Amino acid sequence: MKTIPQEELFHRIEGFQEKLKEKGTDLAVIIQNADLYYFSGTIQAEYLFIPQEGEPVLLVRRGSERAQAESSFKKIIEFKSSREIPNILTQEDIELPEELGLELDVLSYQVATKLQHILEADKLVNITTVIRQSRMIKSDYEIILMKRAANQLKKIPTLIKSNLQEGMSELELSSIIEEHLRLQGHPGRIRMRGLTNEMPIGVCVSGDNAEVPLKTDALCGGPGIHASIGIGSSKKKIIEGEPIVIDFVSNHHGYHVDQTRLAVLGEPSAYLQETYEKSVELLDKLSEYLLPQHTWQEIYEQGKRLAEELDVADYFMGHGENKVRFVGHGVGLELNEFPFLADGLDIDLEPGMTIALEPKLLIPELGAIGIENTYLITEDGPQNLTTSSEELIIV
Repeated sequence: MKTIPQEELFHRIEGFQEKLKEKGTDLAVIIQNADLYYFSGTIQAEYLFIPQEGEPVLLVRRGSERAQAESSFKKIIEFKSSREIPNILTQEDIELPEELGLELDVLSYQVATKLQHILEADKLVNITTVIRQSRMIKSDYEIILMKRAANQLKKIPTLIKSNLQEGMSELELSSIIEEHLRLQGHPGRIRMRGLTNEMPIGVCVSGDNAEVPLKTDALCGGPGIHASIGIGSSKKKIIEGEPIVIDFVSNHHGYHVDQTRLAVLGEPSAYLQETYEKSVELLDKLSEYLLPQHTWQEIYEQGKRLAEELDVADYFMGHGENKVRFVGHGVGLELNEFPFLADGLDIDLEPGMTIALEPKLLIPELGAIGIENTYLITEDGPQNLTTSSEELIIV
């Protein structure tokens, strides 16, 4: 069964080839799994060759039957050795390139130089930005898949109310949510671009565990259960009255949606309740700016301004030296896609972008307070894909 409709796949290839022409890149080689799936509908191939013009060629080292079942491409060829590649391309009317485009943000030096040598290319260029620009505008087909992904998250507040209890650890609560997601078809993996970016399905982080710093530009990841991973829920027991960040990522047919909700065991303090209401107001008001006429940077700046108005600026996206300089990120086949709503990115929002907006507050000796929704940018305003209850979950 073909995983992606043929017309959808061909539209993606045509758009990408136009970008290759504009850049002057003769040939692109796609290797990384998320990119490979986006452009071919399968990850069973070793290489995908996309010329400026003409049909792409998918090279499979073994199991070509599966690649043929999953991808709509006609040119799916099995090979044994990389030395065969020049002859295969020549037979398929693809000239060896002068300028070779590779995903240089994720490929090793060894792989990149090996391909340059095999294909006798004069020059290597990084096509990462071109790929990410191609993927950041979602088609109607992709939006359907993302809405289905969002449905996996809808019952999380109810699940927490039914299961959170005194004496439970972060890890125990997280495992209940993870099981729920897996039984709905979540593959148990989150794709995040980058050499060392590793991400669990989600985290339950309580109290001051939310303050544990991460090497990545992120908040509330938690310490995890061991330094060898360094992120995630821990064996810490959840204490009555402290905020519990419930941040999970769904995955349907490879497409992710990001959502955060907040819970508390026992009666919350008046301060926690009031601050939570401010955090929801901050998200609601900030989401109104998710319009095509605004830039990525403007959303971040508006977030800081709104935090000032609500008297929570000291805690906006962290505190002290551990503040992060973003308020949202694109989502799709990877969790960290374009756009990044961050300082210094004066680039316009566009219809079809899907963005996780997460203006969280990190309060010393208390923890993190805030929620996160994933939105679709449209000409008429943002559409919230994450429709589960936004009320503070009190158990």
